[in-house]
Amino acid sequence: MSDALSSFLIDAGELLQHVSRIVNRGSPLHYGRSRTNRYDDPARRYGVLYLGRDLPTALMESVFHKHRWLEDATRSIALKDVQGWMVRAVGVMANVLLADLTAPGVMASYFGLNLEQMVRRDYMHTQQVSARVHAMLGDGGQPLFDGVLYPSRNNYPAKSIALFERAGAKVRVVEDIDLVDHVDWPRFVATYRIGVEPHPRLVDPDGDAP
Repeated sequence: MSDALSSFLIDAGELLQHVSRIVNRGSPLHYGRSRTNRYDDPARRYGVLYLGRDLPTALMESVFHKHRWLEDATRSIALKDVQGWMVRAVGVMANVLLADLTAPGVMASYFGLNLEQMVRRDYMHTQQVSARVHAMLGDGGQPLFDGVLYPSRNNYPAKSIALFERAGAKVRVVEDIDLVDHVDWPRFVATYRIGVEPHPRLVDPDGDAP
């Protein structure tokens, strides 16, 4: 049945973005097995790395993962928190083929899920989707997909990437950039109306980035 599932190709040479703590500077990319993120393996047999194709989506799915913006009209973050993050520029070294969960009708017709089940804080359904996609094989018995392309919960209609650990050789860190030095950080602050304050506020630092 895997031939009915839409795919999305990321060509070699493209640049993706991953947000991580600065303590991870220079370290290998982390493929998490904690089961605490949306498309983690429910059985912890393989790791998953979360990536964005642009900075806003990568930030919204990591730094601001649980920030309750509807309840905090000021949308602020402490400068100290900002200085604790970096952006890992991740180069695609070989073509990456993803199961496209954003294609029309895929979640309903193929997986039997609705939008509420896809975006809820309980990740049971999406983690099961991850495991099913990971297990899909091509005609020659080789793994069919390197990960999944899924709708960003926090930056919709943008799309996010959950890359399976077995595709680790297809990507590598090109550069680690302090978030405050990222060329797109000022534009993100202006567009998303973020207030960067000198004193801490209650912003949840947890999310898809380790």
